[in-house]
Amino acid sequence: MKPTIKAAGLCLAMFSASVFASAAEAAQKVGYVATGPVLAQMAKQSNVSENLRKEFKDRIAEVERLESKLQKGVEKLKRNGELMSDSERTKLQRELQSYDADYKLKVGNLKEDERKRSAEEQRKLVEKLQKAITRLAKKEGYDMVLDRQAVLYASPKDDLSEKVLKAVK
Repeated sequence: MKPTIKAAGLCLAMFSASVFASAAEAAQKVGYVATGPVLAQMAKQSNVSENLRKEFKDRIAEVERLESKLQKGVEKLKRNGELMSDSERTKLQRELQSYDADYKLKVGNLKEDERKRSAEEQRKLVEKLQKAITRLAKKEGYDMVLDRQAVLYASPKDDLSEKVLKAVK
């Protein structure tokens, strides 16, 4: 009985080894892409930050105007507060509170909208990058393409970053 169990175990071990060998053989051509630097370069090339700045320039100017009004009002209150009548000082303080509330609301909304638009543009770049990687991998016969951060060591010849960047243009 024992020789039969040993033989079965040996057969099972040989079968497992052949399965792993064929699995290792199946993924022969593996490349990697440094997605972080490639995405940064793509964003730079497509002027994402400049386009977003242009998109929000009117709102930024409005926030800056409010901030200027607020600062001038605070300076006026500090400079002339003691010389003003109670009603004038109260009126100016309420006006400053109104400016401050409006300023905080507009700054908060602006930051949130900028964050959303930036994330939207980032998603577009990531999708574009993924499509370029897929096209390049299929074209050049790669079985697998990994992110550079997931790879501990790889030969520089397997770095597809520059090719992907050219394919995106």
